[in-house]
Amino acid sequence: MNFFFHINVIFLVLFLTSNTYAQNQIVADLSQENVKISTDFLGAKILLFGAYDGKKGDDIIVIVTGPKGLVTVQKKEKVLGVWVNTRKVNYINAPKYLSISSNRKIEDILNQKTQKISEIGVDNLNIRMQPGIKVENEKHWRQALTRNMLKSNLWSINENSVILNKDALFRSFLELPSNVITGQFEVKILHYRNSKLVSQQINSINVSKSGISAEIYNIAQNYSTLYGIFAVFLAVLVGWGSNLIFRKV
Repeated sequence: MNFFFHINVIFLVLFLTSNTYAQNQIVADLSQENVKISTDFLGAKILLFGAYDGKKGDDIIVIVTGPKGLVTVQKKEKVLGVWVNTRKVNYINAPKYLSISSNRKIEDILNQKTQKISEIGVDNLNIRMQPGIKVENEKHWRQALTRNMLKSNLWSINENSVILNKDALFRSFLELPSNVITGQFEVKILHYRNSKLVSQQINSINVSKSGISAEIYNIAQNYSTLYGIFAVFLAVLVGWGSNLIFRKV
């Protein structure tokens, strides 16, 4: 970790012990605010640390939310002995990354009503289907969305992962998987006392591509038609070349 990170840690500790900050205030920082994704990106582990005006029994919940957008859930059925996608449902405002961490079980911190109102928990997210789509059992599709996102490590619940120290300091590790998307990620730190929100702070992490993967991504975004034609041409060329090689062999 770099020099400025250690300076931030020292600053937070001094800031807490100086008694010059307002009551119920929370101060937090990240060991890394910019994440670069290259072709060999295997994920990132980021330390979140901070200080809070705590009392015994207080709780900290950390929610990291990535960009929201279209997420598709597909239903597979067996047709003539082959599994094929027969139906799909689009969710238009689903977070493409979500991590919820806490110092103990969330159900011991907040009741179900508060979790629902605050959208804390994968089952409490206010996610909408694309208008015009009608399904017989919407609950099953919503459960499938949650199951798929958890399986791909793009959503996660990490209870008992926030470490509290002497009702004054806290730390937690945030993990971004290798398949994480690019964009601005919101890091929300919530300080609860007797199930009531005392203070909060919002930080951010910027995830972007670098190197040749960034160039390919930019071309795909800015010149989608050209990129599509090139991808088809390349696939045909590779197929023709492989066929030619095996024919000679």
